[in-house]
Amino acid sequence: MRYPTCWKFVVAALSLWPAAIVSASPIIDTNGVTGPGPFTPFYTVSSTDLINGMTPSAQTGNFAEEAAGGVAVLTNGTFGTISGGNPGNNSLFATAGTGEQVTYSLNLGASPQGYLINRIATYSGWNDNGRDQQLYTVAFSTVANPTTFVDYATVNFNPTAGSDPTASRVQISDSTGIVANNVAAIRFTFDQPAAPENGYTGYTEIDVIGQAVPEPTALGLVALSAAGLLARRRR
Repeated sequence: MRYPTCWKFVVAALSLWPAAIVSASPIIDTNGVTGPGPFTPFYTVSSTDLINGMTPSAQTGNFAEEAAGGVAVLTNGTFGTISGGNPGNNSLFATAGTGEQVTYSLNLGASPQGYLINRIATYSGWNDNGRDQQLYTVAFSTVANPTTFVDYATVNFNPTAGSDPTASRVQISDSTGIVANNVAAIRFTFDQPAAPENGYTGYTEIDVIGQAVPEPTALGLVALSAAGLLARRRR
């Protein structure tokens, strides 16, 4: 169909209207580093992502083996310095074992249409190479079905390291640029489909990068205003 020039922007804008959850081709980028303790990796974690400062809305497991810091460290916006030594100071980690889960419900009061997710990053480490394997499945629910989770990607990354402290980063994106849309909640199920080395992994941060989905009225007004401006410019 051919549209008048002044309406082409409207058609383009409305074509971006968020649909249901999308899942095209996940891209998983991995990186592992190691060094003598105390060891501070070069990774920069986000302190402004969608789950920063959040407590899980649902949790299975205690995430505090070997005096680890528990789930609070997963969203505190810092990585920190790994002490080294065994035993070491594990307070900057949350230990995730087989079948344990954390779920984060996003703020639908601020964005009733849910959230568009562009990228996820997870960070792990330990005082040696014994608990550094990232192994989990990430799933989303949508505003339309907030209690039904759809698996998006499974991560299995075990960095090569010696006995020194180790850290790793996994970044998940999508070939479309959009990992998921209209998201209501995000869930991480650890150590699926297999068990990691030594039973559990030390994670230190989860970042969920994205933005609120605009209200239909807001997006429509933007499109119509732009169309009006284009029409006036033509005249």
